[in-house]
Amino acid sequence: MTVTGPSQLVLRFLASVGRPAEAELYLSLFRAERRESFAVIVVDGEVAGVAADALAVDLEFLAELGLSPILVFESAAQAEQLAAWLGADARATVATAEAAPELARRGGIALVPMSGLDQLGDLCRDVATRKVVLLGSDGGLTRAGEALSIVDLTAEWDELTAPGALSDGHLEILHRARALIDGVSHSMAVAVTSPLDLLRELFTVRGAGTLIRRGAAVSVHEGLAGLDRARLAALIESAFARPLARGFLDRPVERAYLAGDYRGAALIAPTDEGPYLSKLAVDAPARGEGIGRDLWRVLCRDYPAFFWRSRPDNPIAPWYQEKCHGMIKVAPWHVYWRGLPEDRIAAAIRIAREAPADFE
Repeated sequence: MTVTGPSQLVLRFLASVGRPAEAELYLSLFRAERRESFAVIVVDGEVAGVAADALAVDLEFLAELGLSPILVFESAAQAEQLAAWLGADARATVATAEAAPELARRGGIALVPMSGLDQLGDLCRDVATRKVVLLGSDGGLTRAGEALSIVDLTAEWDELTAPGALSDGHLEILHRARALIDGVSHSMAVAVTSPLDLLRELFTVRGAGTLIRRGAAVSVHEGLAGLDRARLAALIESAFARPLARGFLDRPVERAYLAGDYRGAALIAPTDEGPYLSKLAVDAPARGEGIGRDLWRVLCRDYPAFFWRSRPDNPIAPWYQEKCHGMIKVAPWHVYWRGLPEDRIAAAIRIAREAPADFE
């Protein structure tokens, strides 16, 4: 197989993920981890042969970036087939599960034949990977024809395992993912996607397919009492890449929501027209893990009606448009609302527009 030159690889990669800034973020995060912890990629037997060419190109690209995934196959024949396709110069080697961590540590790509889920769980624990990718022909889970982008095992398990909620095949994948996640003591997510979307799954916030994980614990605080203001400020400034305006955290806060260990936060301010979401912030490494979704679920549980504003160039503006009940463009803002009575919308828009600047 002909190896694509580095410049062509870079162009292909950036084109595949759409946002170069996201790619740079995830690349820096992956490189900060131990090499063997990057990702465990499980290749379904049905796609091991038909998608070998696409998978081989992606592996060459990852190797060019200095990343060393560990690939797991259902049989030695499938692992050997991909090794032959990649050729002698690709640093890919058929290896046992016991030898795979050291091979990845040295910059190689381990192709591991494996027979059972127990052995896969042991490998995930040994390398402390934070992401397992299940490559299959379906590309992700669906319910009633609707694609599921994120599944929270804590909040949605009963709903998704109810009779008829998922197809038998997708239900089996969900059980498999839960067994893997329950079997490790560290934080780990399982992504379900197709071989053609592997790079998008690894290097973009939205991913590609379905991300299965345990939701982050969200604590609720009356005002900012008991919170570490310095860490909260650092989270918000990191999320928006801008310094907060002087006195921002001295403004009235009715309720604060904190996800995980200061990985995400939402602040609700009181106004004459109801709750105003003054800030929703998720730190960069947590984006794509569903932290924002965890915060949003608890926020909407407590506040059936609220409003907020956002800059038009905010990367999550499309997500806001999906979640809101109404929106208006009033330069330099987009103002959104949920659950507001019609007679309060105009005043809410005015309050959002006139709210003081949050950043310097």
